[in-house]
Amino acid sequence: MKTKWQLIFELIKNNKLLVFIAFVSGLFYNIFTILIPISIGKFYEFNFGLSSKRLNLLEFFPAMHTENFIGFLYVFIALILLRYGFEHTNKYTIGVVGEKFAKDLREQLFKHQLQIKFNVYDNEGIGKYLLRYSGDLKSIQNYVTQGLLRFSQDLILILILIGVIGLINYRLSIIVAVFIVFSVLILSFINIKLYGISVNQRNRRSGMLSFVNTRLRAIASIKVFNKYTPEEKSYQKRSEKLYAIGKKNQFVVSLVESIIPLLTYTMLATLMWYIYNLKHSESSSFNEASLLILILLIISFLPILRRTLRVSMVWKIGSISFQKLIRVLHLEDENNLAFESLNLSKAAISFNKVAFKHENSKNYVFKNLNFTLHPKQNTLFIGASGSGKNTLIKLFLKIYNSTHGTINFGKYEFSSLSEKTIRKNISVVSNTFPLYGKTVYEAIVYSIKKEKELMARVLLEEIQKFESDENKLKLEDKIGDLGSKLTNGQKRILMYCRLFLTNKPWFIVDQPFVDLNTKTQFLIQEKLNALKGKKTVIFFDNKMIKGLKIDQTYCIEDKEVKPV
Repeated sequence: MKTKWQLIFELIKNNKLLVFIAFVSGLFYNIFTILIPISIGKFYEFNFGLSSKRLNLLEFFPAMHTENFIGFLYVFIALILLRYGFEHTNKYTIGVVGEKFAKDLREQLFKHQLQIKFNVYDNEGIGKYLLRYSGDLKSIQNYVTQGLLRFSQDLILILILIGVIGLINYRLSIIVAVFIVFSVLILSFINIKLYGISVNQRNRRSGMLSFVNTRLRAIASIKVFNKYTPEEKSYQKRSEKLYAIGKKNQFVVSLVESIIPLLTYTMLATLMWYIYNLKHSESSSFNEASLLILILLIISFLPILRRTLRVSMVWKIGSISFQKLIRVLHLEDENNLAFESLNLSKAAISFNKVAFKHENSKNYVFKNLNFTLHPKQNTLFIGASGSGKNTLIKLFLKIYNSTHGTINFGKYEFSSLSEKTIRKNISVVSNTFPLYGKTVYEAIVYSIKKEKELMARVLLEEIQKFESDENKLKLEDKIGDLGSKLTNGQKRILMYCRLFLTNKPWFIVDQPFVDLNTKTQFLIQEKLNALKGKKTVIFFDNKMIKGLKIDQTYCIEDKEVKPV
């Protein structure tokens, strides 16, 4: 799996031109930033008739060597415009690089999260990973734009400024360099403390988001069982802990923010003291033009230095976010095996001494499953609520892997087949697998082919023919988040549409007639019975089902499956 720096180098490799433009425009922006205060010294020379050998710094810029003040003014305006052009280009390209990096990471993250094994979400919840798309991606974006690109440009500018100051007076450049090293050492020490606090704070925030996400998804249960008070108290405890960590974080952050101007202004005071003594020294050749250049260079230098010293905070926060994101990308994913386009319509599914328990759990859901489902036959599994019906469905679909024993699909072991290969052969109707998409059509068909749309429209009309007009749905109707705008009966009808349209050789149907009116139940019953000998259908319910053609029945109890 990729590391932080591999991701960054990949960004540079894929955006060479953009990064090159950002770097070159930043270099010229820095040069013109220095030329402007130096050229003001030339203005001072024009107006006061002074001459400074140190103004020979402009020799590499011939346009500045003009005896005509108006000509000088034109050049100065040109410098300002060029600086503006390069600054705008630089900031825009750096911003675009950051947006591109965030886009690439977003897409990688979502692609991987779709493939993460289901047990990860079982154990840790879904809300915990939502922050990666907001706060963490923004911190990583800042790490690249401010912490790398802009910092590298500022560093180059600081080195140039120190060099220019050194040409005026080398001792001044030594004072500046010493203060920078001293400041970096102090801030590095403080940031070690800040790093640990920031990690703790971000973990707490992720936990809070997961907590809120879970409670809001269970809002109906909270309301019905009047659990407002315990949930509020639980949230308040978490909030208090986050608040305590937040106070520590704010103390250290404010310390960094306040110590940076303290250090820079202390450096300025030292430079002022040195320049004063130098100016009043009998042996000094320091004149007004040189002094003006020096003052303007130092004024230009201070905000850049402050921004550079603050970058350590960007690095720390960005590194934390990188670690969290890379941890997600390191989570075990599905479909590591190659996809094979296998038609398993004539294969049997066999469970051989299969046991299953959830990770971090001591209790087994199943201990010893031994049975075979033959192709083109209908099988019914009966089990009370909590007996493990949903777990068994997930084992069939390889959402869960058995803890012990083997599951065979014909001559293939489940362990040798990719999840995608297995699911290409099995379709399911179950509330465990909700509808999603904006419209009815998106919920039941993922193909954009016109013939699929026609098939979907005909099938939807057929299955809804016993529904009242106000309950009938059209393909373009909005379904809401996970079907929130639909009744339970409408959801079940759409699940059957989704099942029949996939036309896979194996069907799994959980509680076949739940939430359907009597006439629609008979319609579905006829359609399912018509599949006899054509499809392999596995039914799950908490009781015997009348009207369906069943070849074999199993009862799920005592962590086993027994034939009836």
